[in-house]
Amino acid sequence: MKMCVALLIAAIVIFSNTNASESVNSTICPEKRPMVCTMDYRPVCGLSHDKSVKTYSNACAACSNPEVISHVPQACPGRILSAQEASQLFSGNTYEAVIPSRKLTMTVYVDPDGTMRGMQSGHKFTSKWSVSDKGEICVSYRDKMNCRFVMEEDGLYKKYKINEQGEKQVLVIYQSFAPGNIHDY
Repeated sequence: MKMCVALLIAAIVIFSNTNASESVNSTICPEKRPMVCTMDYRPVCGLSHDKSVKTYSNACAACSNPEVISHVPQACPGRILSAQEASQLFSGNTYEAVIPSRKLTMTVYVDPDGTMRGMQSGHKFTSKWSVSDKGEICVSYRDKMNCRFVMEEDGLYKKYKINEQGEKQVLVIYQSFAPGNIHDY
């Protein structure tokens, strides 16, 4: 137990002295895994034996998972869907989503014929949709097609835009997908 606490304190000191502009180095998890971790949020990207990656709240949390072999001191990057993946995910399916900036929820059926029909905050709507060659989901809004990439992050699908400061801003969080037009829109 004393060894775990010492390793935890050493990790906290090392990570608190790390500058974000420094090169990112992988840290191998110790053979003896931590059993208790603090709740501080210093995200790391953990690499598992099966080569999958997952964001953990801190280095201790990553290394407490016996499947994780190493980690880097940053959140895992999201993966942008390909055009084929985006088409398969949306076309012919109904999704439930949240628009965080407006605190709105919506349920939408994405028809393979290029129309979307749904309900947003109690109001029905119809729109057009397509997938660009680059994999962007394009949706008509006020007679203009807006195209954005969809990323898979931490088991969720999210649509982003890049703001004036060059930062990712979440536009939509897709909470679930179901086959077919389950609400008969």
